[in-house]
Amino acid sequence: MTRRQAVLLLLVLFWSVRGPGQAQAPAADLRPTVILVSLDGWRWDYAQKYQAPTLARLTRQGVSATLIPSFPSKTFPNHYTIVTGLYPGNHGVVGNTVKDPPTGRQLSMSNRREVQDPLWWGGEPIWVTSQRAGQVSAPLFWPGSEAPILGQRPRFWEPFDEKVSASARVDRLLSWLDLPAGERPTFLTAYFSDVDGAGHDNGPDSRAVADAVRRVDRYLDRLMRGLARRQLQDRVNVVIVSDHGMAEADMSRVVVLDDYVSLDGVDVIDLNPTLGLFPSAGREDSVYRALARAHPRLKVFRKAESPVSWRFRNHPRVPPIVGVVDEGWQVMRRAGLDRQLTRGGRGPIGVHGYDPATAKSMHGIFVARGPAFKSGVTVPPFENVHIYDAMARVLGIRPAPNDGDPGVARSLLR
Repeated sequence: MTRRQAVLLLLVLFWSVRGPGQAQAPAADLRPTVILVSLDGWRWDYAQKYQAPTLARLTRQGVSATLIPSFPSKTFPNHYTIVTGLYPGNHGVVGNTVKDPPTGRQLSMSNRREVQDPLWWGGEPIWVTSQRAGQVSAPLFWPGSEAPILGQRPRFWEPFDEKVSASARVDRLLSWLDLPAGERPTFLTAYFSDVDGAGHDNGPDSRAVADAVRRVDRYLDRLMRGLARRQLQDRVNVVIVSDHGMAEADMSRVVVLDDYVSLDGVDVIDLNPTLGLFPSAGREDSVYRALARAHPRLKVFRKAESPVSWRFRNHPRVPPIVGVVDEGWQVMRRAGLDRQLTRGGRGPIGVHGYDPATAKSMHGIFVARGPAFKSGVTVPPFENVHIYDAMARVLGIRPAPNDGDPGVARSLLR
């Protein structure tokens, strides 16, 4: 048995005797600590639209803002942007599915081998920054945390397992805070996908999303109660973010890709509502011309002519042809659409990935509460590249080069 396993076993035995409801003495040697919590798919207006009393309380007590995701407004790119301060076009995770042209390999959310390969993860995530400064990190279920980036794995990490309950995830973070000073992490993360799943399946205006919002709010309450039992509620900084929002769509608003161009010899690496195509040699011009005039709801660009705000022009993993449909629309293959219609899936459903510069429904939330952050303040909307710098300042570590503005980070802090 390793020393770490022995310590965790002792903690389990301790709590089985003491009971989680009893207060305990605060850790006198606690260093500045950040718990970063992701509420996947939590749209900027959900807290007002639905009941979320814990988040509302934390908002009143801390600093909050509407959070603008990077393009594309999808899960993997934006989670990694939050912890590196780099736009997807700079860190290389340019979609939920990514092709690496030099190797021909593909990253996807479900491919465990690729997810754990450092090839994909550019930049320096904050858990690496903190560990280089001699601190301990524990990013639980955060994209990128399973790979040895720049030769470093987090001290505590686990392969993503959706079967681990929300209460177990919260309790795992709290148990790490119970460790002795030399083992105790200063940077921890939690991830909850309930709201995103409900939004995809039923649309953002559904009863299912309202129920998921209340359920996730209870997860936050469990976390805050656990900190209070340890007398840490005013000593630990809790940063709550979402990676993107959600827009309503249905199967009556679909651009069918292969109705306009033959996909023979075309590698469709990204699809719906964004588009990323790697045509075979000699086909790029004909594919682009066919799609550029295909449908008024589909905007298609050559990589070098894509919108400046996307920051998609330089990275080799950005496909030669990229695009996105208008908010509320989808772009699909004919076979995919037929499968959905056969199953009776007409809508409403929820979709994200649209350009956040034109679709406010893609915007998410930022709420930070703790000794390092301002209290009772709402700041103007800002892009999620600025969060890395703010967390680095809270932890007292020097940030790696990134795309964030230190002035935005300062505006959040006391």
